[in-house]
Amino acid sequence: MKKLLARSLIFLIPLLVFFIYLEVNLYKIQNSYSYKRQCFEQQLDSIEVLVLGSSQVVYGVNPTFFSLHGYNLSNVSQTLYYDTHLTKRYLNRMPRLKYVIINISYFSFGEQLIDGREAWRDYYYSQYWDMNFPEMEYLDSKRFSKTFLYTPLRSLSYLLDGFQVNLIKNYEPSGYARIETTEHTQSDSTGYLRVRTHEDCFQERRVEENQRDVEELIRVLQARNITPGIITPPVYATYAKFINSKKMQQNYDRIQSMFSSYNCKYFNYFRDSRFTFDDFCDNDHLNSTGAEKFSRVLNREILGGQ
Repeated sequence: MKKLLARSLIFLIPLLVFFIYLEVNLYKIQNSYSYKRQCFEQQLDSIEVLVLGSSQVVYGVNPTFFSLHGYNLSNVSQTLYYDTHLTKRYLNRMPRLKYVIINISYFSFGEQLIDGREAWRDYYYSQYWDMNFPEMEYLDSKRFSKTFLYTPLRSLSYLLDGFQVNLIKNYEPSGYARIETTEHTQSDSTGYLRVRTHEDCFQERRVEENQRDVEELIRVLQARNITPGIITPPVYATYAKFINSKKMQQNYDRIQSMFSSYNCKYFNYFRDSRFTFDDFCDNDHLNSTGAEKFSRVLNREILGGQ
């Protein structure tokens, strides 16, 4: 038995050393979550406008074009749960905050990450924002290990690249992620598939809890004399034509109910004709040209700038 234990240790110790080496080096890699938290916390005392939302906003709103100091806290597939809880966590550290722009896209009310194929993103919030969605598995290795968070296969690929990988190449210190492209992939076929992807992630059972989160956020902001503004960002016609009109009307009804109850303003840009083919890189994401246009619109219509 002692010999077996000794042999096992001889085998396991090198593996443990390798695992620790991998973990330490993976920790050093910046990703959108770690980078955005770093930039956000460096600017907390100067932020006057906070922008929340998912990929339509992270690629579509560039705070550089605001007349006030803004930060884009949105991220790919970020849900209303994280919008609400991240904002509440940091409110006491943003003394100059005047406006919070809350994004509600076509699919927002029905989504929680844990329900869909991007459930792995919950674990990035756990590791990089110290925020745990209540339904996450506590003992899941992705909560504690970078190797399992990135997946072992991808972690090994980063090792083979000498850990010299750039996961934040299009992110700016303002939190905005720039899409510089002259290619446009919007079409009826890709638009239909994109809408179907969002439909597949939509869960009616999540609508009430997401609405509660938005209303809670509005109440907290208004109690501090911070102005909330709800937006629905623009999409191209190849996306808009395939949505479920009944579901969209239900979204509007919920938002109008909040507008009436809390006297906050709603800005609906979903089918805004000011945004044309050249402003989009695909069916529902603005490119850098469209993001500049949209950000200037928000600055004029919500923030009162020029």
